[in-house]
Amino acid sequence: MSVKKNLLLLILSLSVTILFLGNINLISADTTSSAVSTSSSIASTATSSSSTTSSASASSSSSSSTTVFSSGIKWPTTSFAPWIRGKKEDRLLSKNTYGFMINMDKGQYMEEYEDSNNIHIKVPILAYKTWNKSPDTHYYIVMQNGNTFSGKEIDSSNVIRSNIETYTETALWMVDISLGTLGNIKADKIQICIYDKNSSYGFREVNGVDKDGLPFKETDYPYVMCSPVIGWNDVTNHNQSLKDGIFYAGRNTTLTMDAPKLQDNKVGKFDNAIFDNAGESHFFGQGVEENSLVTTYEITTDVTKLDGIVDGLASSDTNKYGLDTVLTYEIPSDNLKIPLSYGGLKAISLSAEALDNASINTKDYLESSFVDKVTGDLGTGHTLTYSWFYSTSDNINDLKKVSTEFKNDTDRKADGTLGTDWMTLSAKDDFTQYLEKQALAGKKTYLMMKIYIDGQLSTLTNPILVQIQTPTLKVPDKIDFGTIPAKDIYNGGDFESLTKDNDNLSVSIPSASKNAWQVSASTEETGNNSIAKLNGQLNIFGKNLTTTPVEVASVDETGKTVNLPLNAKVTFKGYHNPLAAGTSFTEDINWNLSPKTTVSASE
Repeated sequence: MSVKKNLLLLILSLSVTILFLGNINLISADTTSSAVSTSSSIASTATSSSSTTSSASASSSSSSSTTVFSSGIKWPTTSFAPWIRGKKEDRLLSKNTYGFMINMDKGQYMEEYEDSNNIHIKVPILAYKTWNKSPDTHYYIVMQNGNTFSGKEIDSSNVIRSNIETYTETALWMVDISLGTLGNIKADKIQICIYDKNSSYGFREVNGVDKDGLPFKETDYPYVMCSPVIGWNDVTNHNQSLKDGIFYAGRNTTLTMDAPKLQDNKVGKFDNAIFDNAGESHFFGQGVEENSLVTTYEITTDVTKLDGIVDGLASSDTNKYGLDTVLTYEIPSDNLKIPLSYGGLKAISLSAEALDNASINTKDYLESSFVDKVTGDLGTGHTLTYSWFYSTSDNINDLKKVSTEFKNDTDRKADGTLGTDWMTLSAKDDFTQYLEKQALAGKKTYLMMKIYIDGQLSTLTNPILVQIQTPTLKVPDKIDFGTIPAKDIYNGGDFESLTKDNDNLSVSIPSASKNAWQVSASTEETGNNSIAKLNGQLNIFGKNLTTTPVEVASVDETGKTVNLPLNAKVTFKGYHNPLAAGTSFTEDINWNLSPKTTVSASE
């Protein structure tokens, strides 16, 4: 790296103004290795979920240990009870069975919402057509915390029963239960139980049907109907596709949890506004598995809304694949936060010095599990291809195709078959040299890979920052010695610069550099107006500068900026010729930063 600055001397009456300016030459560049991160897109194929409900009687153990209250009600206290599934018969003369109705096809599902910090559970129940006239309805919540079970009655004033649809002798009711009056419920999981023994309007002694749709014939809890178990302060994500944390755009996946259906504005929010704009999560289905409520959401992403976006998505982390994001479901009782990594690519950072000795292979920067997931999800029966694109900080979202802009190297493989071919950048590659020039100019370059199925854009990696780290040398724009009396030039003398407090040399060497570096400087006479013509001599770092380069400083510290004061002065040895007033004198200074060569000899 070289810098040329000028030394200026101006004759003013009987005084002389002297100013040094200069230029910097970068002889060799250097880089450090740094870190990157990836994200992913959404990758699982969504499985359709109409309402698959199954009775819990076969998989959950009913509890014979109960509490009998003074009212004579037996509630479950040491484990959850089997959920009571209702059934509406299609045949006109068939008798409907009382119970909770979880049927996605019929639009019947449990819901959870919050109103003024008060959490509500809404449950659909099939019961007698005038059940709301019963004065004997009791409500109860069973709570599990770790291995401990407890229960508490819910005052009927906190429950609203609404008739949804009336049949011959039964009706579908929506029961809205406010749990706020119970205080801050601390429980991993809960179950809602309802009791009604009223002979005119209440429940039957035995209610619900088994997994085959046949009515139960006996129960441990007479006149009691219990809901499926729902997650409360410990909501579980059952989706294996999202548990690996890999997220990529352009494909649908599903998220299954043991919580009721949420309000639409509480579903699937990304902590990144760009992802939020490209993604959508919507209610997809609800059922019961092994006595637990299971609610499914479909998550979709529009790859076209992420294509061409670098700003806000680019990762500069060289230690982590992908770009971290969090998908949140705002469950009133317990927010479900799902950490995800988008895109699978980590940033590239290495020194130009290291690049001289090794190539950049993109296989080392793309997470193998991301490639495996994409090819596994998308590659069956299809050919997956890729193309690399780049942009610069001049226009960060203006992505250009590498193979189109840089055509000289067919071995680069900027286009190829995913998982088989890998883009490789050698030191002599014209695109690599472009990256180095961008770095020297202080500009940033970004890379993104696009993946195609049979020629159609399917998904993307996250964009990354590519850092080819080079050493930097900064010198003062001017060294100003101000106005010097002409007699001092005639008689000789030493003079400090007026800008001495700011006359510093600044050197930054990448941490990956293996060399010590040296700064050399020389002067370049500028004709008859050269300071040398006045028998003047510039001295920095205690070294006299001439037209022959001389080492003035050595730097072996890496990964930091080193500031060195120049201690500049100009010495006049006596000049005995006339000086014309108003004449300017300048002199160029050439600065050079280069690796220091160690010379050794052995016998």
